[in-house]
Amino acid sequence: MPLSKVAHAKLNLALSVGPPLAGDHPRAGMHPIASWVHAIDLSDEITVERRRAGIGVGLNLAWAPDAPRQTPLDWRADTDLCVRAARALAAETDSDIDVRIAVVKRIPVGAGLGGGSADAAATLTAINELLELNVSTVRLAELACSIGSDVAFFLDDQTPPRPAIVSGLGDRIERLGRSRGQLLLCIPPFGCATRSVYRAFDELGPNPLRSQAVRSLARGARPDAQALFNDLASAAGRVEPRLAELRRRIEDAVGLPAHLTGSGSAMFVLCNNATAIAARIGEAAAGVACLPAQLV
Repeated sequence: MPLSKVAHAKLNLALSVGPPLAGDHPRAGMHPIASWVHAIDLSDEITVERRRAGIGVGLNLAWAPDAPRQTPLDWRADTDLCVRAARALAAETDSDIDVRIAVVKRIPVGAGLGGGSADAAATLTAINELLELNVSTVRLAELACSIGSDVAFFLDDQTPPRPAIVSGLGDRIERLGRSRGQLLLCIPPFGCATRSVYRAFDELGPNPLRSQAVRSLARGARPDAQALFNDLASAAGRVEPRLAELRRRIEDAVGLPAHLTGSGSAMFVLCNNATAIAARIGEAAAGVACLPAQLV
């Protein structure tokens, strides 16, 4: 029987990024982070089913009819994080994994919402259960770090994953209690390339890692909209000037901060009147898809 998992999107409610690691470090060039990460109710669905022995891993990607921004799903299957997750499990267990992975997507691509990473984490747990591989949760989290920097956050014994302070290179996960809050996702008609944003971040000059500032914000039961921050916001605006302009228009139209998540391009506005806010954004920032959501 096929096995299905829900893969929730995430927001970086606060994100601090440090200077890249020095050249003598094994992971030179990568950036240490400190981030308050929280799941939201936007999600993909992953279904894994067995295939005939020896046929390998198959992948099917499709957009759900209600997806807020649909773009071509045209990357090579062997670069997909779900396929990489399946292959990591095959190597870990020294076994053949013959499965088909079907992904029904709602989380936009290139938006900083962690869709690919969430899908990979769901794939790890689904294959582990379906094939009864008995890989421990701790070991799955270690494998996750080799697949992508955000994947480990989504591996939790609760669904949706509990919020966390994510630090190091995305490999240190300190779980927190769930916060409450409604919000409006603002999704531009374009994405942001993470590598390009980090390159621009380095060009703008080093910043100290503000771990304590992130932890202080995460102590509250509700996020403080005025205090949240994202160190990649300026770099993302430099890479994609349209993003900076849309963010300005949104903030002018609603009188509230529009915060970037991840390396963009999605933004979020914390609010209790999402429908009215969305209407104002629609007039001021044409092309931006607005989606009411909540922290979960």
